[in-house]
Amino acid sequence: MTLADSIQWDETAIDYTTDRAAWPQLTDDERTRVLGLLAGFCIAEFAVAGQLGSYQAAALDDSMEACFRAQARDEARHARFFDLVAADVAGIPGDTPAQRLDALRDRAAPELVDLFEVRLPETARQLADEQRDLTSAVGLYHMVIEGVVLLAGQHAMLATLDGLSAGLPGVHKGMELVLRDERWHIGFGSRIVQSADICNEQAAAMLEQGETAAKVWGDLITAEAIETAMRQHRRRLKAAGIKFW
Repeated sequence: MTLADSIQWDETAIDYTTDRAAWPQLTDDERTRVLGLLAGFCIAEFAVAGQLGSYQAAALDDSMEACFRAQARDEARHARFFDLVAADVAGIPGDTPAQRLDALRDRAAPELVDLFEVRLPETARQLADEQRDLTSAVGLYHMVIEGVVLLAGQHAMLATLDGLSAGLPGVHKGMELVLRDERWHIGFGSRIVQSADICNEQAAAMLEQGETAAKVWGDLITAEAIETAMRQHRRRLKAAGIKFW
């Protein structure tokens, strides 16, 4: 895992001084939009950081296991980054990440909460307890959750940050680093899917899941952003040798 090791970063090393000063200067609408996206990321990263152990245990070889382990390290860092932004920049109340997550949860769409706090844990449990097909689990997590939901949200957050009346440079830098990590995660998952013998039913399920999941951000991302995410999703499925359209 030379690539993953070479791009490690420390969320506490980012300077958030300007961000803390700028936060009160934002308009109510700007803060509402940033907090909506931040709530989604806090929920998502807290969930995925706790579920990758099942994927790691189900790895088919040592190399795959090492990739899942490196990814788990990344996701834990992402969870810390978003929680740090929530606490230190946005001033979300709570003495622990879980308490701050509770304070943010109402800002996220129910569909997003269900995806990360119900469907993903259920998939991980089935993978661990029932030896569910690893390819289907990777299809949901890497191809759908990371490749559609998180990627669309990350681009939406960067676009939002670029348009604020007062800049949040520390948050922007951290978002760019999160996006860099996610690119190799998605590439890793895509390779697993490419190497598997995908049946038409599995392929159709991945496409349908992507179309449904792309909408879990509600009005926080545009219809154009959803279509962009789905176009990339279809392209990855096509690269995996899945031809059903």
